[in-house]
Parts: sequence; structure tokens; C-alpha cells
Amino acid sequence: MDMIYWDHYYNTILALNFLVVIGLFTSLRLFSGVIAHIHASDELLRKDNPAFGISLASTTLAVTIVLSGLVYGRPDNTVFHTVAAVAVFGVLGIGLMALTRIIFDRVTLRDVSLRDEIVGGNVAVAIADASNILAAAIIIRALMVWTTPDSVEGAIALFGGFAVSQVILTVVTWISIKIFRPGADGIGLQDYLKQDNRALALRFAGKKIGTAFAIAMAAQIVVYEVYDIVPLLAAWFVVSIVAVAVWRVLCLIAEKIILFRADVQSEVLDQKNIAIGALQAAIYISLGILMSSL
Repeated sequence: MDMIYWDHYYNTILALNFLVVIGLFTSLRLFSGVIAHIHASDELLRKDNPAFGISLASTTLAVTIVLSGLVYGRPDNTVFHTVAAVAVFGVLGIGLMALTRIIFDRVTLRDVSLRDEIVGGNVAVAIADASNILAAAIIIRALMVWTTPDSVEGAIALFGGFAVSQVILTVVTWISIKIFRPGADGIGLQDYLKQDNRALALRFAGKKIGTAFAIAMAAQIVVYEVYDIVPLLAAWFVVSIVAVAVWRVLCLIAEKIILFRADVQSEVLDQKNIAIGALQAAIYISLGILMSSL
């Protein structure tokens, strides 16, 4: 028993933080309406809409990812200060996820109405939407762990890092859309999503989440300094760009080896081969996780 150390003060804070996090999580149904802009009961219980189920499930997981970055808190502060900070930053994190969905809907996939497609049962669009909200959660959690979530300076660093990361994530996705090679029918990526091409949606989701993990790697490299926010965010930006570039090169090499001689474009676009799309997604996400763990 001498090997077990129990700090009553710290564990009291940890328990209270956990209760706050659980409270936010159990309020998910209220937040999901704000984030998804869809009436949950109708879609789940009356229409049995699988697309909305995927969207809501991803939101549930994303909220959990964000909240997991807050449980530890700051044991060197007062109980009230720490618990209040966890509650405030938890709500802020959920609000940032709502914002990222707006950006994704109105900027990244401008030709696709997320709400209309998901309400209509489009599973491919739901998968793409799920990847976006999960990618945002991965980045927000990394920022919350990286910063000091109990001060105004910490909030500024959180918002600044989120803004920088969203710019990178949006631009990378936008470039992927622009350089997308059309299939035999000559249509673009957003059109394939609207046609419910789930193989392409899985590949798209893998790239989105893998990019987020690569960006999150910056939290392992950039040293957080609360007094110098501009150079701090500049460093986060540079490291994120380099990490995404390295991740992409590794993905290209891995694809060439693992999918040797496979006509990936035809398999995904023309044959809608979900197995190939899922395998590509696994490659992108796996390499992203490995990089973020460095």
C-alpha cells in the first residue's frame, strides 16, 4: 500500500471536474440540437434516419474527446477556480465545434447542404460531416491540453490556436476538393458526396481526421508560453504546416505499398468499393495518430 499515493485535495478537485464533465456530456441532447440544427427526436425515433444517427453519434464522440482534455484541470488552484474553469472551457469547446460545422457547411463544402442531405438520409454526407466534427474535437482537445484552461490568456491561446488550425484544415480540404480528379462521368467530389458515394466519403473522412491528428502534433513540439501569444501562434502554424506536409508524403508512400497495383480511383469512384475507401481512411488516420504521438 506504500506504493499508492492518495492526495485528498487533488482527488477532490478531480472528482468535481469529472462530475462537471459528466454533466456537460449528459446535456448532449441540448447541445446536439445547436450543433446539428436538426430535431433529434423526429430523425431518430420517427424516421429512423441512419445519416442523422451517424451525425449524432459523431457529435457524441466529439464532445467526449473535447471533455477528456478538461478532466485533469489545475490542482494548484482553488477548488472553485478549477471547477469553474472546466465548466466554462467545456462549453467553449462545444461552441467551437458548432462553429467548425458552420465553416464546413458554408465554406468548405459550399455546394452541399449538410442539413438537407442528412435529413434526406445521405449517409456519405453524414460520414463527411462526422469526420469534420471529429477532426475539430481532436484539435480542440490538443489545444486544451496544451494551453492553461483557467485564465483569459489561456482562452485567447485556445481561440487563436483554433483559428489557425481551422484555416489549415479548411485550406487542406479545399485543395483536395480543387485538385480532385473526376471519375469517368467527369463530376467533382462534392457531387459524388451528394450521390451518396460512401467509399469516397470514407476516404474523405480519413484524410480529414488524419490531417487533424497531424495538426495536433504541434502541441507536442511548440512550447506553450502565455506571455507571448503572437510568436506562439506563428510557431503553431509553421509546425502544423510542416507536420501536415510530412503526413501527406507518408500517406502517399504507404498507399503505394499497401494498395500496390490497385486502380484506387476506379475502385472508389466508379465501383464505389467501400473496402478500398475504408482501407485508405485507415491509412490516413493511422499515420496521423502515429505522428501525433511523437
